[in-house]
Amino acid sequence: MSPVNHLALLSGNSVKNLLVLAHRGASAYRPENTLAAFELGVSQLADGMEFDLVATKDQHLVIRHENHLAQTTDVSSKPEFESRMHRDIDVKDWFSEEFTLPELKTLRAVERLPEDRSGSALFDGQFEIPTFAELLHSDFIRDQILVVELKSGTHLEVLDESIGTIAVREILNSTGIKRGVTFVFESFDFEILLDAKRQAEATALQAKFFYLLEDTNISEIDLDTVAKDFDGISISLEMLFAEPNWVENAHSVGLDIWTYTARAEEAETTVEEYYERIIQTGVDGIFADHPDLLRRVLDDRG
Repeated sequence: MSPVNHLALLSGNSVKNLLVLAHRGASAYRPENTLAAFELGVSQLADGMEFDLVATKDQHLVIRHENHLAQTTDVSSKPEFESRMHRDIDVKDWFSEEFTLPELKTLRAVERLPEDRSGSALFDGQFEIPTFAELLHSDFIRDQILVVELKSGTHLEVLDESIGTIAVREILNSTGIKRGVTFVFESFDFEILLDAKRQAEATALQAKFFYLLEDTNISEIDLDTVAKDFDGISISLEMLFAEPNWVENAHSVGLDIWTYTARAEEAETTVEEYYERIIQTGVDGIFADHPDLLRRVLDDRG
């Protein structure tokens, strides 16, 4: 079987080419941003996986939704790290940039939403916090799309180089490119994303770049300017449904448009109708916590 040309698919906007992107892996079934969640997403026939990068004290890139650790790890159960907890008025938390990688490797992932995802919570404490390098060297990423979200925040202050520089170098030092992996960078931070693009271009790394938007009206963003620098935008479902012109406007300036996050538990009627409503908007990719269910709906449509 020939490898999938995902770079070509990224330029299509038909339902046939609509991309199923496992949101932090198959995060409805395994604790998010773990190798187990990613591998399960692949087995559920996702076209790719999305994940988030933050930094450690010793400048390693690890896969966590944010540099806060309390909600997604068992750090609160570790007495040896109690002194590192920040006690603000509203927040009691630990931060990735205050842990070395060996220290972070003593933690285990936990389900962020245990009341909604009791099945995933059954796997609490079983999986390590993965590094970006570990994912890049995993066999299951062959011919997949890797959507790399570069997170802003205080963790960037420990880095001697930009997070984009480090991420690009780790990709080039891996076997991912040779195994047909397609790389897409995304960020809510325009400058971080632009820097990643410059680093990729400087090293001849082929990748695409998507600008993440949230709580934004169409009138508040100049899509022509975005299209000069990037390949696409990713917007929330709330934005997509509030202003149906998003897809048409993005496509008119040559941008692909993805949407986040499809969660089957939010279906008001049937799961099929829930996904169908998103599909009918004409977006090019959907981030889904249940990639298997979205894939089933797409397959049933023929």
